[in-house]
Order: sequence, then C-alpha cells, then structure tokens
Amino acid sequence: MKDRHIDQFTEEIPLSDLEASKTPLNQKKILSFDDMLPHSGDFGCYQWLLLFSLIPYTFTYGVLYFAQLFITLTPPEHWCHIDELEGLTMEEKINNKHIPASPEYPFYDTCHRWNNSWANESDNLIDCSTWDYNLTMIPYVSLASELDWVCDRSYYVSAAQSIFFAGSIVGGFVFGWLADHRGRIPALVICNGIALLATIATSHADAFWNFALIRFFAGLAFDNCINIPLIIVMEYMAVDKRSLVVNGSFGLFFAIATTILPWAAYYIADWRIFSYVTAIPLLSAIITPWILPESARWYLSSGMTDKVVEKLKRIAKFNKKNPNPAIYDTFVRDLKTNADRQQSATLLALRKTPRLAKHMLIVTAYWSLTALAFDGHVYSLKLLQSSVFVSFTLSSATEFPAGLVLTMTLDRCGRRCSAIVPSILTALCSILLLFITTGVGALILAVTARFMLNMAANVALQFAAELLPTPVRAQGVSFIHIFGIIAHCVAPYIIELAKVWEKLPMITLAIVSILATILVLFLPETSGEDLPQTLQEGENFGKGQKMWSMPCCGKKANRS
Repeated sequence: MKDRHIDQFTEEIPLSDLEASKTPLNQKKILSFDDMLPHSGDFGCYQWLLLFSLIPYTFTYGVLYFAQLFITLTPPEHWCHIDELEGLTMEEKINNKHIPASPEYPFYDTCHRWNNSWANESDNLIDCSTWDYNLTMIPYVSLASELDWVCDRSYYVSAAQSIFFAGSIVGGFVFGWLADHRGRIPALVICNGIALLATIATSHADAFWNFALIRFFAGLAFDNCINIPLIIVMEYMAVDKRSLVVNGSFGLFFAIATTILPWAAYYIADWRIFSYVTAIPLLSAIITPWILPESARWYLSSGMTDKVVEKLKRIAKFNKKNPNPAIYDTFVRDLKTNADRQQSATLLALRKTPRLAKHMLIVTAYWSLTALAFDGHVYSLKLLQSSVFVSFTLSSATEFPAGLVLTMTLDRCGRRCSAIVPSILTALCSILLLFITTGVGALILAVTARFMLNMAANVALQFAAELLPTPVRAQGVSFIHIFGIIAHCVAPYIIELAKVWEKLPMITLAIVSILATILVLFLPETSGEDLPQTLQEGENFGKGQKMWSMPCCGKKANRS
C-alpha cells in the first residue's frame, strides 16, 4: 500500500547558504551533500528530468501492487455447472430447481446444488465440482474463474496475495543488502529484472502452486521498485521541494497508473495478455542506468568522493550554474572532517530511551493499522454490488488530491490533527457501509474512505521520519516498514471474513481505524519542531505536551 516512499526522510538534512556567507571560501563548512547541492542547482533542469524519470517506476509500483487483483477477480454471480442445463439461458440456469435459493445476494447458493431436483432436503445438498460464471460485470474469465477458486477454494486468492507480499519482505532484506554493498542502481536493475520475468511468467500459471511461486518472485521488487528511485531523486532535490516530490509528482503519476490499470484489464479482457501488458513498465530495468544517477550518499559511504564531485559538476552544467571551483575542494575537506563526528547506534540502544522506544512502537502500530485499513478497503471494492472497475478508478483518483490537501494543511493543522481526522472519518465510512451496501451511496463512501486513508498513510510516514533521531532513523523506518508489509499480508483475509458474516469485514476495518485514531493521541506533535539529532533529543522530544497540543488548537509543543 502505501508503504511506498517510506524511506524518504531517513537522512538528516542540514543546509547552509555558503554563497551568501561573507566567510572566506577556504573557511566555510559544508557538512553534507545537501549543503553542496545548491551550488550546482537543487531545483533546475536536472531535477525536472529526474522528476519525469519517476514515471516508469510509479507505473511499475502500481501494476505490481494491484494487477493481481484483476488477474484473480471472480464474478460474485456464479453457480454449479450442471450438464443437464446446457443450452439454457443464464436466468433459466439460476432459477432452475437444481440450484438452491438463498435469502442473500446473489439470492441463490453459489457453492451447492441439489442431488435430486425433486427432493429439496438438506441430505440431498452436494458440493459443486465446477462452476458457471456471469461475465456481465467482469467481462473476462480470470485465472481464479478458470481454475474455479471459489467457495472452499476462494482462500487461494488471498493466500496468493499474501505470498506476494511475503516476497516483498524477503526482497527488502536481499536487495537492501545489495543496495548497500553494490549500489542502488544495480539493486534496482536486478530486482526489477526478476519482477519482469516473473510478471511475464504469470501468464503461464496453470495451478495455485506455480502461480503463488511466480508471484513471490514478482513481490521481491514490490517497494524496492519505487523506494530506491524516490530516495535517489530526493537526494538530488532541493530540501523544500522533497515533500512535493512525493505528494505531488509521485501522487500524480501513481494516480494515473492506477486509474488506467482497471480499464486495461477490462478492455483487454484476457488475464494472460493483461499479464504481458503489465510487464511493460518493468522494462525500465533495461534503461535504468541511463535515466537515473547512482545515489550520492552511497558514493560517499563507499569512499567514492570523486564520483560525487563529478556528478555535482554535471548537475551544474545541466542547470547552467558556475560555482567557484574551489568550493569542491572545500566540500571534500569538510566531508572528511565531519565523518569523524557522526553518532552511530542500533535499535538495541532504544532500551536506554524508553520514551523514544514507546513512540517508535506506537508509530509502528499506527502505520500497520493504517496499511491494514488501506488494503482492506481496496480489496473490499469487489464486495460492492457495483462495477469494481468504476469503483477502483474513482478511489485511485483520490491519490493526487489527497496529497495536495495534505501538502496545504499538514503544517497549519499539525500532524496529530491531520492523522486523527482522516482516521476517524475512515471509521465512520466503514460503519456507514454496514448499512449502505449498494448504489451510489456505497460507492461514495468507499471512495471517501480511500481518500482519507491516502492522507492518513502519508501522515504516518511523516511521523516516522520526524520522531526518530538521526542515528536510528533509517533502521527505525525499516523496522516500521517490515510491519507494514506484514499488515499487507494479513489484509486480504479481512475480506474472507465475509464468508462468516457479510458485515464482519467493515466492522473489522472500523475497529482498526478507531484504534489507529487512539494511538495518534499518544504521539507528540512534531509540526514546527526541530528534528531530533541524538538519542537523548529523541527521548526528550515532546515532553510537556498535552494530548490536545496541536497548531489547529492554538497549542504549540513544549520542548524540555
């Protein structure tokens, strides 16, 4: 879900305007790459090219995230295939005395038939072996329909989706290690290359076991396919434009990808050909070395300062900047000096900072619950008695406006308010969906819930970035990310609860959103506050705040 761009704020961002300073050049301090970038241009032609380079990766993220939903869509109207009924119309088959009636939609038993049509007793009720499907609303035979993953085999769909996300957890470790030791670009090329082959192989799946295995390998690239490009692009971007990259350009590209996706499935009307089409964005693996630069921070951590200087000179040329050549020497000198003063720590160090550890656990729980609600509402669209293609398109179209609204209100209203309002409104939409299950009303509620969850997820990322101090920020965000993926694995089974009771999925999602709302009250407000630099600053962050300390309530945090 939405655990995309979770690593966007994992680095500290000091910035000084050296050119405006009157200090002699050889005495100026350039503490990081972010201090040096403005001299080469941090929001010029080069950065615009990088923004547009995100398009194939956002499309890749969108198809990896949601394509499987349309590959395994099953029409809710299906019934036992009975040889004796061949040649009859669909209505005649459904209303035939061989098919038991049901008081709930679709108003007939989808999993059983009468063994003897003249004796409608329960001992004559037998399980279906094969099924027929109404292809009016879903105009193609999906993989799930082709292999009859319905009734007691419907869990195959949820299991395959969970296995896909399990692949993402493994991919995070494998390609995270590869990115740290061999570079971000090689890691991105390899993970997207594996996903390309797996996506193509999906079209040849003919059983649950090989489909699940193939989707596991496709899942290796999930999150990596967008986190790595986003981190790279934001490294070369002006500090005050970085949130706009995510909420603006990324939100726009991702919204376009996910609104196109359902109609590609609808008009292609063949899940095998659709699998080939969704592999097209993954061809970016081939051109990645030519459209994305290597991470400047990876170069620096690997001791390749000369590569960074070369890249900065190239950026300056693109942006038509002419910095004093001596500033590059100052940059190299101060990087060596500053490297000796960096504080390092692991998550185990949080044992000595109980308040900070508590805040990290709360953010982890909040992010996981938000991811669970997000995916739950996405998958619940197929439960609505309306076109899943229309409802998915409308809900996906909320991605961009949700990002824009959050960009305009996040600082004015504060992080707490910006998290509480969407979460509680999501819970309200879930409760109303218990009573409004059909028609335009249900569609409006589903789209509104998705809009709110887009904002809630982005605020969760903001909390993760701003509460964790610099020494453990990257590790802490990775920890939170893993639990978010676990939530993705669990989410498909929420919809399976409809088999127990049709209202149980929405009750569960309402409870999840209410719990997320309560958790936010125990987090400190971070709006307008300096980011914690050390573990002790992280421990002291927010002391003296009350639960109602929010900019929108006229309350500003008190730092002790």
